[in-house]
Amino acid sequence: MNLLGLLRPRLISLVVVMLCLLGIASYLTMARQEDPSFPYRAGLVTVVYPGATAEAVERLVLEPLSDELSQVEELEYFTATARTGVVLINLSLEDAIYDTDSAWDRVRQAMARAELEFPDGVAQMSLDDRMIDIPAVVLAVRGDASLVHLGLEAERLKRAMADIPGLSRIELEGKADEQVTIALRDAQMGRLGISPAYLAGILAQRNQVIPGGFVVSGDQRMGLLPNSEFASIDALRATQIPLPEGGEIPLEAIAEIWRGPLEPAQPKAWFDGEQAVIVSLTAVRGQLDAIRFGQQVRERLELLRADFAPLQIDEMFFQPDQVKERLDGLEWSLLGSVLIIVLVVFAGMGWRMGILVAVMLPLVALISLGIYDLGGGILHQIAVIGMVISLGILIDNAIVMVENVQDRLNRGESRAEAVRHAIGELAGPLGASTATTLAAFTPLLLAKGGTADFTRGIPVMIMLTLTVSYLLAIGVAPLLAGRFLKPTLSRSSRVMEKIGNGLARLSIGSPVWMILLGAVMVCISLALLPQVKLQFFPNADRPLVVVELYMPEGTDQQRTEEVAAELEGRIRERPQILQVHRFAGSAGPSFYYNLLRAPQAPNRARIVIHTENLAATSGIIHWVREHVATSMPELDVVASTLGQGPPRAAPVEVRLYHHNDNVRIAAAEQVFALLKASKGAVDVRHDIDLGVPVLRVDVDDALAARHGLTRADVAQALNTRSLGLTVEQYRQERDPLPLVLRSPEGTRQSLERLMSASVFNDDGESIPLTALARIEPGWQPAGIRQRNGVRVYSVTAGLEDGYSFSQVLDQLNRGLAETPLPAGVRLELGGDSEGSGDANSAIFTTAPVGMLLLLFFLLLQFNSFRRVGIILLTVPLASVGVFPGLVLSGSPFGFQSVLGIIALVGIVVNNAIVLLDVVDQRLAAGMEIKAAVAEAVARRTRPILLTTATTIAGLLPLAFSGSTLWPPMAWAIISGLLASTVLTLLVIPAVCRLALKAPAPHKPVSADAAQIPEG
Repeated sequence: MNLLGLLRPRLISLVVVMLCLLGIASYLTMARQEDPSFPYRAGLVTVVYPGATAEAVERLVLEPLSDELSQVEELEYFTATARTGVVLINLSLEDAIYDTDSAWDRVRQAMARAELEFPDGVAQMSLDDRMIDIPAVVLAVRGDASLVHLGLEAERLKRAMADIPGLSRIELEGKADEQVTIALRDAQMGRLGISPAYLAGILAQRNQVIPGGFVVSGDQRMGLLPNSEFASIDALRATQIPLPEGGEIPLEAIAEIWRGPLEPAQPKAWFDGEQAVIVSLTAVRGQLDAIRFGQQVRERLELLRADFAPLQIDEMFFQPDQVKERLDGLEWSLLGSVLIIVLVVFAGMGWRMGILVAVMLPLVALISLGIYDLGGGILHQIAVIGMVISLGILIDNAIVMVENVQDRLNRGESRAEAVRHAIGELAGPLGASTATTLAAFTPLLLAKGGTADFTRGIPVMIMLTLTVSYLLAIGVAPLLAGRFLKPTLSRSSRVMEKIGNGLARLSIGSPVWMILLGAVMVCISLALLPQVKLQFFPNADRPLVVVELYMPEGTDQQRTEEVAAELEGRIRERPQILQVHRFAGSAGPSFYYNLLRAPQAPNRARIVIHTENLAATSGIIHWVREHVATSMPELDVVASTLGQGPPRAAPVEVRLYHHNDNVRIAAAEQVFALLKASKGAVDVRHDIDLGVPVLRVDVDDALAARHGLTRADVAQALNTRSLGLTVEQYRQERDPLPLVLRSPEGTRQSLERLMSASVFNDDGESIPLTALARIEPGWQPAGIRQRNGVRVYSVTAGLEDGYSFSQVLDQLNRGLAETPLPAGVRLELGGDSEGSGDANSAIFTTAPVGMLLLLFFLLLQFNSFRRVGIILLTVPLASVGVFPGLVLSGSPFGFQSVLGIIALVGIVVNNAIVLLDVVDQRLAAGMEIKAAVAEAVARRTRPILLTTATTIAGLLPLAFSGSTLWPPMAWAIISGLLASTVLTLLVIPAVCRLALKAPAPHKPVSADAAQIPEG
């Protein structure tokens, strides 16, 4: 039966056209994001224990909680910080956990067990297991001096945008919640015999929500509304307070009453120098088009802006724009790669074969995209990069098939015979070569962890496109070639033939020298390895500078705001600055996936600087470091651009463990000094606890009992004077406001005023604090840090431009070799060193699966361990050009370079397979080994060189792109492919010449057929 009829060309054409239409529809409608989403493996436990010191919090709360969390098998590690009145525990699940909901349920069960051991007074415990969610849009509401008014308007904006499709939640930051302050006058209260506790009871009694029921008058039901609560602030001022000796006085006679911001101060935000309230919109995860979501947000804002005038609603951070810019840039790179590849194919194969091969590119791309979308895939930069990498590889099958059909037509075969013989000859080898490439990417596909989750789109897209390309190469390409090609002898064929013949003479004439050449090249390449800079992931290419500000522990937020404002003012004087945003009391919204979320802290601030371009960020970063070092010594800063890859505390992180605090401090100070002196290390910090000043109030129990008081009464009195005592709620607003009793000065009272404070007993008697207790200055830990239940100190550092974490760590190791750490200290590396180690370990863990599949397909094709060994020789050849290429291009060796090497191995193994297959065919036909190898090299030179050229051409737009993420991978493939292709055409034939033997010939082959034509 005719093969064209057997393949049913019309049916195949219909299927291909329908799949292409599916791909076009998928491209127009599929979800778009900038980066892949990570599983919910990060969480934060917060436990509030008001008034307890850091040591008490550690002993009474953290230790029982750590004991229970240690039994949760799904947890990889947890870090904890115990501070005065609170403990914060950051949790990280194992990399292999993808069913995170059930894992967090077990964490909650551990928290419930630990809670049974907590002391009385622990106020609340909560778990945030959605830490990695980042807002897609961050808006700033500004234009009014009243932060309270801005907060109310932001709440109104929140309600107006709550029904936007795809919205997960809206959060407000920087607003000023309100409270009603009742500032008590001690003198009047002492004279009248009224205690704060008595007053609190009266206010609670007068402010209750008690239903009055209803009555029926005729046919009408009327509700009864008794005034059982305060209807206004004036009503609160006028409420009558019974005196112990009879009579009543209004509350305003013994207290000042006002409505104002909640105390202590909440975190604040400034949009380009103007105070604002931040509205963060987080989109749902999964199948959501971020670009379309941004359009819907902007459309809603256009409708609402007039209603909020004269207030301004500005876009502080708008992720959909970044998604569109990133994908548009990569899509242009993809189109550029396609155009370059097509030109290379035309130049190498002629216009007729070039058109047939070029047609495979859009067909494979569209069909793969449609299948990817059907499988729930999301179009992000990783998926597009996977398609760019695969362009040059996927066209290899079509080049080999079309070239084979053309060669058969040139030798006089009919169209049907050429198609049938080409498919019969190449279906197996191309299938084996495609399968081995898939096997090479299998470890990346199966690897677990944050890095694997970030890059998984690359192996998915490459494996998908290669599979589709193979099916089209054996089903569509030969049909098109059989219909449109004609017998011809082009000039390009003669050129390629001469090149192939020349390579064949070298490999056959001097096989030992060719093998030695390959070995020497491998050794030279490996010798350059120490010159390569190691890097996990590079920084992002956004023109943003993030400056983290750390004031000393115990600094009040107001002072932090002043210092941050001063630094912002100086930054604004610098050139090439577009916008500057500031956050105090917290790090602000995590507007980028790589930013670590930080809890609120009064000594913490962040400044985000928008520059004109990426090149301007370096100058700003250096200026900030120098200015702070010379003019603001109390301030500690970390200035950098945004990062890439899984979040980490810093590029360089050293953790130090020892049971003795003093020894641990000495070790941390030693590492800190070594890193400060290391070339390339910047923003070096440590978390050694220097402590904070305190006033110890030592109550005399006997004196206190004589006045009818206890230690608890004194503590409650001090808390009421400073922070205040919440006694009730003012419910006349949409959100109830707390009624707070405190002194007029609150937390901002002098030590003299505190020393003259009074404590009231149940009888309303006022007893001076100094008559009950001795007040002495003291010092206590500001925070106690643990990792997996063990106390730890960390030293972190950033990296100067052009330096890698490996270079800094090498200097640290040399310093520690000269001056070892104190005995018993355990050192542990975090940061990029730990991240790259985990990522490589994840790949190596699954590498045996890929190797097993590779060997399986090779043995299935060749059924010979000797031939499998010959093909595996290409793996070291693949590395020959990688390290010289990275050194010459100045690119670091990181996870992206590992991706490039894996792709490179797949390509060179493909070349070896199709080369060795021709050798075996010619040996089976009775040729001598020299003639078989010579013809294999001559016939396979053009497809191998074309594959190399198209792959390199497709990667050139990436190599020269402005991105910081992908050039190292592109240069690794380009340089490695240039060297390995030449060596594959020289070394593999030489090995075949020495290692393979011709079987007994079935029929003689003429010497003319075995002769190598002269150039």
